Amino acid sequence: MKNKTSIHSKSAPSAVGLLLGTTTATAILLQMLTAPALKAEIPFELPHQVTPWTPLPRGTLPLPLVETPALSSTTWTPIGPGSLQASNKVSGRITGIAPHPTLSNTIFIAAAGGGVWRTTNGGTSWSHLTDPKKTTSMGAIAIGTSVQETIYAGTGEANNALDSNFGLGILISKDGGKTWSLATGPTNAFNRLTTSQIAVDPTDSRVAYAAMADFGNNGLYGNNTGIWKTTDSGTTWTNTTTTINSVVPWSAVVIDPTNHQTLYAAVGDIFGATTNGVYKSTNGGTSWTLLSAAPSGQVAGRIAIAVSPTNSQVLYVTVAGTGNAGSTAIGSLYKILRSDNGGTTFTDLTSGTPNYMGGQGWYDTTVVVDPSNSAIVYVAGQAGANSILRSINSGVSWTDVSSGGSTPHPDHHALVFDAAGKLLDGDDGGIYRLDNVTPVSWTDLNSNLQTIQFEGIGLHPTNPSMAIGGSQDNGTEVYSGSTVWTETDGGDGGFAKFSRTNGSRAYHQIPNGSFGTNFFRRSDDGGVSWATKTSGIAADVNNQNFYAPFVVDPGNGDRVLYGTNKVWETTNGGDSWQALSQVGLNGWDPSGYYVDAVGLAPSTTSTIYAAANGHIFVTTNHGAAWTERSISGNPHVQDIQVDSSNSSIAYAVINRFNASGTVFRTVDGGATWQNISGKLPKEPAWSLQIGSVSGTLYVGADDGVYATTNTGSTWSRFGKGMPHAQVFQIELNSSLQILGAGTHGRSMWEITAK
Repeated sequence: MKNKTSIHSKSAPSAVGLLLGTTTATAILLQMLTAPALKAEIPFELPHQVTPWTPLPRGTLPLPLVETPALSSTTWTPIGPGSLQASNKVSGRITGIAPHPTLSNTIFIAAAGGGVWRTTNGGTSWSHLTDPKKTTSMGAIAIGTSVQETIYAGTGEANNALDSNFGLGILISKDGGKTWSLATGPTNAFNRLTTSQIAVDPTDSRVAYAAMADFGNNGLYGNNTGIWKTTDSGTTWTNTTTTINSVVPWSAVVIDPTNHQTLYAAVGDIFGATTNGVYKSTNGGTSWTLLSAAPSGQVAGRIAIAVSPTNSQVLYVTVAGTGNAGSTAIGSLYKILRSDNGGTTFTDLTSGTPNYMGGQGWYDTTVVVDPSNSAIVYVAGQAGANSILRSINSGVSWTDVSSGGSTPHPDHHALVFDAAGKLLDGDDGGIYRLDNVTPVSWTDLNSNLQTIQFEGIGLHPTNPSMAIGGSQDNGTEVYSGSTVWTETDGGDGGFAKFSRTNGSRAYHQIPNGSFGTNFFRRSDDGGVSWATKTSGIAADVNNQNFYAPFVVDPGNGDRVLYGTNKVWETTNGGDSWQALSQVGLNGWDPSGYYVDAVGLAPSTTSTIYAAANGHIFVTTNHGAAWTERSISGNPHVQDIQVDSSNSSIAYAVINRFNASGTVFRTVDGGATWQNISGKLPKEPAWSLQIGSVSGTLYVGADDGVYATTNTGSTWSRFGKGMPHAQVFQIELNSSLQILGAGTHGRSMWEITAK
């Protein structure tokens, strides 16, 4: 699961879309900005639109298309989704698209958590290119072919979302994606930043510019942002904008298609900043001038820019609101402008433009000009009607082209044209191509992309060909032996688990707000259909994390513990719930903080562990009283697992960079904790499983799965073939000897383990 204090605390998603419409983004944002957890830590992660997709009709889980693969004990097997069957085929979030400039069937994409992929047949099939690299978190991608086929792929996602992960630099390939090197910038300047956009000189692919931002989950803030330039294919980089601002996000950079020394760039802090605005350079970044006719300062939020390929004097600028005085609500459309003289003056197009940003212009906003006509321009943003707009009169009026054929998924992050002049859209459900505008007809190109961003997974207790998962913006899905999974419930998907005592029974959590009080649901047919089970617990609909934790008793699949600002318990599969006493009443006021992790003791119902805002509490009398048993320094706990036979032995993992370690063990019920991280990479950890062989532990970390057979004295990367992706959850089925790993961007993997 994702970090739930600084990332998901108090963070319900915005409206579910036109089909589900619930809480507005503005109302939720106000709630978030006053949340103690956010004010104390990172003040900018915002909820984003959940999917309004309609799942397939009930009872339509596909039969396996291929025989379930035999698992290896040494090598991980990918089981999908690749792709996911919803209203059409979908994949995970795409943050950037780089079509080959002359080969229309060759396209490179940057997946938010899935690395770089390439197709050479127009999307019929895709191959992954960067799995072995140190990170699969991506923000932008661009290609140049003038000197050699050079690809620049910026790691770290700059979409300011709950799960936009930090990066490590810019990946560079000089051979069309066959090999890659990682440019980290001078003195590691790009470490833990994000990449908003990359522009490559059309006549010299050795020259490129990268708009670097921060605001990444677990990133570094206020360091080394700006427009960075390379003239030697990424070997060296120089920050060209240090005199303007190097502490807030730069959101855009584009090159004039005629005069390649002319650049446009934007400072686009989503909350507004004194230096926010559009800047122009006429000397390759040596100096920059603020375009005074464009919005700037505290009223201007995230900014996107597009220049016409056929008339370089035509410039379009889109600006999201900040909520500050003089601006619109944060994330709504504030301004859309056109300049016909290279930015000297602008025509305001806002009054005639529908609010395609919805309330999420801080997260999803993009603009592009048709390569054949400067009067034809497209913009895209949030979801539903008017989320993708087309103008044929230079932005004076607009036509909705968001729906038709294989309608694109909501939340649009990238609009580009391929070499054949067709529009490509990258969004929270993958990549789509606009094949016709009258009538509107889109084609999904997701085919075998395995880029689903799992939040939680569950293994079937007896059937190795079944699994379940909850994923970002792509609902809850079921695996039935084929890499093509089926979405069976919509919205964002959170934790998802099978009962270990009844394989027909499954549970899943839907983030707070996706379906009102329908945030916890049960299936009695293996995940095909779902029923809401929140009687009693519904009172806490607004008192829980975005991805609220729950655990299922391995010895009694009808017993579930669920964390809000207290621990709730059901012993009849959710038909009724009982609230245990509020966590933390002994010595600590939990007001404003919610339970982040629950540890269930399989050997006794009396002992429960709960973590909230870095504090750990333990009850040994079934919640009648809680005792604080926190790890020194109160690091943020993501997962707690309790030994199956001894309730005094438990493990906790930390999902932040933490100098004192990320994996801890107690043998005395939390009275003391021992750091057993050893030589694990010094990075966040997300999930832990206790092996069936004494001393064996498995940890899902920021770049894969690690294991120890001596309770942490030594650790090693577990299994071959696992990409360096965030592993948000692992689950061990000891009876089937299957270890599953749900990654946040590279779908799900399995291996045999004990």
